Amino acid sequence: MFKICSVLFFALFAGMAFSTTIMKNLHGVQCASGEFRGVGVAKNESEALALARSMIANQIQSSVSVRTESRTEQQTRNGKEELLKRDNLMQTEQKSQLLNAQDAQIKHSVAMDGNAGVVACMSRENAAKPYLARQNQIADTLSMLAKAFPAEKRPKQKKDIWQKTSDFYNKYMEIERILQSLGKAEEFEAIRNLYELVKNDYQKFCSSQEIYWKDADSYGSKILISKFSKEFMLNTEVCKSGLQISLLDAEIQCEYKASLGNHLCLFRPALKGESCSGETFFQLTLSPALSTANKVSRSAESKLESKIRSHDFSDWKQELKKWVSICVE
Repeated sequence: MFKICSVLFFALFAGMAFSTTIMKNLHGVQCASGEFRGVGVAKNESEALALARSMIANQIQSSVSVRTESRTEQQTRNGKEELLKRDNLMQTEQKSQLLNAQDAQIKHSVAMDGNAGVVACMSRENAAKPYLARQNQIADTLSMLAKAFPAEKRPKQKKDIWQKTSDFYNKYMEIERILQSLGKAEEFEAIRNLYELVKNDYQKFCSSQEIYWKDADSYGSKILISKFSKEFMLNTEVCKSGLQISLLDAEIQCEYKASLGNHLCLFRPALKGESCSGETFFQLTLSPALSTANKVSRSAESKLESKIRSHDFSDWKQELKKWVSICVE
């Protein structure tokens, strides 16, 4: 009732004062049983029809968008092993938008006192049509994702498929709720089973994934393991299942530059990510390289070590996060 009144008040404050005669004329016009009814009064028929359609859109809650927030947390298992968990916190926002406005037809139109009034009607079958079409499209997408999921073994791509499956399933169920309100809901058991199958498979996959640091004894690896372990659970044992990372060119390189009269020290490693079997996933070279110069060799090296310890390696961390499997409840 509030939304209906707001449409009429909007017309009034927009300078389109409508006569009580028009309203009385429209009040007696009813739609068929079960149909949605919208009323609009404006300075011409097209604007009045737009208001009537907006009223119908409010009634059928025509557009519901899903905003999913991801929450991650660290949990301890067996007193020592931390797992990343992801919960989907789903919130909904309603927006008035009639997807098939042309199906809201004028039942009655009247013009008097310089204004136009319209009563428009829409059947529940017509209201449901765009949602049924969209739901079928989403069902096809979910089916394709479910088929691609088992064969994908790379952590990043596996996670992407799961997240897309989760997002599309949420959209599917939002449409399902709209269709239920219209009395036109479809059977969704098959889609729910498809979603649960992908979810359960991803849970199994995720629970077996770890991040292994290969060749952890180099200078650079020791520094980076110390820095990265604040954000990631790292394993320095032999890779069994998950992501294996290693540092290439992991030592500080120093040489005397006679032309400069200084000792130049350089640190330009590359972070390599691969599967336990050796399939390369990514390789990132630090750019720009970290460097220092000093007339005394040890001083140049010491300054570089300090610079390495203070460097955040944020680009590497962001890339690594893409490959970390985030488990779901």
